[in-house]
Amino acid sequence: MQAESAHARVAVLGAAHITETALAARIRQVRSVRDLDSLAGSIPGSFHLIGSVYGRVRAQGSISTARQIFYGTVMGITVAADRPQTLAGLIRAGIDEERLALYLLNPFGSPWPLNETSLWKGVRALRPGHYLEISPDGAEQPVSWWSPPEPETSLASGAILVQDALDAAVAARSGRAKVISADFSGGMDSTSLSFLAAGKSADLVTIHYEASGGLNDDKLWADRCRSELPDARHLTVERGMGPALYSPLSAAQLDLEGPAPLARPRARIEHVLRLAAEAGATRHMQGTGGDELFFATTTCLHSLSRQNPRRSIRHIRAAASRYRWNMATTVRQFSPIKPYPRWLTQSAARLTDQRVWGYETGWEVALRMPPWATEEAVRIARKLIREAAADNPEPFAALPAQHEMIRGIQANGWIVRGLSRIAEQFGVLLEAPYTDDRVLESALSIRFEDRISTSHMKPVLAAAMRGIVPHVLDRQTKADGSTDFYEGLRQHRQELWGLFEDSHLARLGLIDPEAIRPLLFGEHADARPFMPFDATLGVELWLRSTSAREGVV
Repeated sequence: MQAESAHARVAVLGAAHITETALAARIRQVRSVRDLDSLAGSIPGSFHLIGSVYGRVRAQGSISTARQIFYGTVMGITVAADRPQTLAGLIRAGIDEERLALYLLNPFGSPWPLNETSLWKGVRALRPGHYLEISPDGAEQPVSWWSPPEPETSLASGAILVQDALDAAVAARSGRAKVISADFSGGMDSTSLSFLAAGKSADLVTIHYEASGGLNDDKLWADRCRSELPDARHLTVERGMGPALYSPLSAAQLDLEGPAPLARPRARIEHVLRLAAEAGATRHMQGTGGDELFFATTTCLHSLSRQNPRRSIRHIRAAASRYRWNMATTVRQFSPIKPYPRWLTQSAARLTDQRVWGYETGWEVALRMPPWATEEAVRIARKLIREAAADNPEPFAALPAQHEMIRGIQANGWIVRGLSRIAEQFGVLLEAPYTDDRVLESALSIRFEDRISTSHMKPVLAAAMRGIVPHVLDRQTKADGSTDFYEGLRQHRQELWGLFEDSHLARLGLIDPEAIRPLLFGEHADARPFMPFDATLGVELWLRSTSAREGVV
């Protein structure tokens, strides 16, 4: 939608919970692009905001980067776009091969601020919390406009904020569709979105993908909740009726922006989106981002221990029991976290250390290179991280837990961008309300002591959805997807190995394919060793896609 006044023109592109009349009223007093801060910081939804005031342009996306702005210089003029390959084509840019090493890092690739770069030379990504200001002569300047709220709101007040933000986020999608579909896994995140959508104007279609194996109880919870939504259409992909994980990868049409973040379940995601389109849905909602907002990490507990040691004691004892920490390990986990630049430098030194699963504290999830990364790849990654640390970057927030949440939701924004390109093939808009700015802000505002519970997995979301969503709010289990993983690996390990027998990454000297063979053909107690493999697989597939279509590499 768009609106204009005597001095300004504004376009809001995406899912936004505002009318054209309200938008027009809001911009009547706008006299500079800075005056658009209030508008940008109040509209629920996920969108790009483009404004022009007296010839100066403002362009921005979302904090999560689910809506991102890329920019570059074309014939001396700054040009902005939502996809880097658009600009790369204009400036005839090639791939920045050195930065490929950062995409081997797992689980989320480059740390802040390296994640704001693009793999296309000469193309930059706008820093989250900033807008791009372009002057009439074509020069650009990134301008900071957003800062995270302080975690000072009680659970009672915060639950209302979260409920209102999620309700408005869902309304921003359902108000623009006759039929809207939603994942219905049986977990808290997607189930909450479905129940919020049920009260809106669009017809609701839920889609449950039944998992294999007796350790996954998602279907039990989905069935319980489905009975409470009698007016919705409920679709189920029955066990064994959909594509396996890791298939079919060789034929996948990948987005040129960057490596695919979800190569493993791609075929299943396509299957769900195809069902959504066949059911008449034009928008499909996912619960992506719910874990990052509402599941309290050890870093959250660490921040609580620095703010309020007395209230953290019982939670620390519970964590020590859960993870079987001895006293020395417990003390180490809750010792002071180094300032962000020093933490980055320390992370660079530890890229090849063995990962300690589940309870490492820090500004972000610990960075690790896969065991098949070459010495050259590790050297490049370390160099780039140390160079970034030498510039003394400021974290997104003074408290590590707040920075960690923002970075986690940005990792999900990257995933959403990739999934959106897949959804476009089926004429469906993919939506992830948990990555919206207003939802993020509401979660960030809640006190650490209220984010952590010994009786609820996600106490804030449970409090926010109480009275709206039945059954799953008190769920204490997490679905086990190991059976589906092993079945997919068994069916497609030969195809996966074929991708690396003639590897583009190996040609660039970044991986040793022979080091991948034991992973694909060995036996594993669980799927965790495949987390770094999936990141590497995404890069390999992307290089093949760009090579086939653009003549690079």
